[in-house]
Amino acid sequence: MKIFTTGNPFAPGIPTQEALKRRAAEWEASEAIDMVLIGYSALWPQNMITASMIASVTERLGMIVAHRPGVMHPAHAARAFGSLDFLSGGNRLALNIVSGSSDKDIAREGDYTPKPERYARATDYVEFMKRAWSDEAPFDWDTPYAKAEGVRVLMKPMDGHVPIYMGGESDEAVDFGAKHADTYMLWGEPLAGTQERIERVKRIAKEKYGRELEFSLSLRLFLGDTDEAAWAEARRVEQVVIDAQGSSRFLRSAATDTSVGRERQLATTQADTHDDGMFWTGLVKLLGGFANSAALVGTPDRVFEALRRYRDLGISAFLLTTGEDGFWDPSIEEFAARVKREL
Repeated sequence: MKIFTTGNPFAPGIPTQEALKRRAAEWEASEAIDMVLIGYSALWPQNMITASMIASVTERLGMIVAHRPGVMHPAHAARAFGSLDFLSGGNRLALNIVSGSSDKDIAREGDYTPKPERYARATDYVEFMKRAWSDEAPFDWDTPYAKAEGVRVLMKPMDGHVPIYMGGESDEAVDFGAKHADTYMLWGEPLAGTQERIERVKRIAKEKYGRELEFSLSLRLFLGDTDEAAWAEARRVEQVVIDAQGSSRFLRSAATDTSVGRERQLATTQADTHDDGMFWTGLVKLLGGFANSAALVGTPDRVFEALRRYRDLGISAFLLTTGEDGFWDPSIEEFAARVKREL
């Protein structure tokens, strides 16, 4: 069992090198964390540069670097990520290929490609990078999405490949993941919905591409010595989010976002809780289906057994966070280490 997490690598306000070093040291020292997801937004610090800095001050910490096909030519991306993997020591880098971003955010970087076409572009992009990482001889590339001549990457990933992570619910996303993902990342859903999604992706991957892949599940945890204490913390966080409505304190999905994944997330909010009252959708509803807002609430033993049931469905990695921001916090270190050790 692998444990992923995510978090703001900088202190609030203006990013500083000192803040990044402190956060990287915290992640590096954790006995539970295997990899940290470094997210992507056109408003955030450039995450490839952030990842390079994290790699330079850590020795074992893995990094899942979110990346949008289209922000750079795939020849440049293949060279950049090959260099980052090699210079960080190898086996520490993965790419989270992000194609379903909001139209508003991709427009900030001059990309106006319709969402369905982005997955076709992503397929071309990943296939270009894989060839660049594997071929020794220069090659040419000429497709509707990229053109290049004499492509050759000298500094390749240590193992000849950077693992591909992705998520998505649309038909285009599922097909892309079935064809190219090493790990398919799922938002938190009740057990029945999670099983349905795993079976769908596994079927297409096997029948259409003869592949097998792994699955991760993203969840916020609210733990307490008693169920009542755990729920008190969950409701406290809920009130913080409610009180911040109308401000920019928390990122929310825009009402104009009609993605299949968001609509599926919001469908779970028709009930406040699922699966014996442990799976909570309150933050999903408040944040409009944004990011990692589905939660498990309860005592450590009860939440552990809930995670065991997800493990039995085929989940081999959990992306665990907590609190109002949905980031890593040392308060869940002991529990996450137990999950890693016993599941």
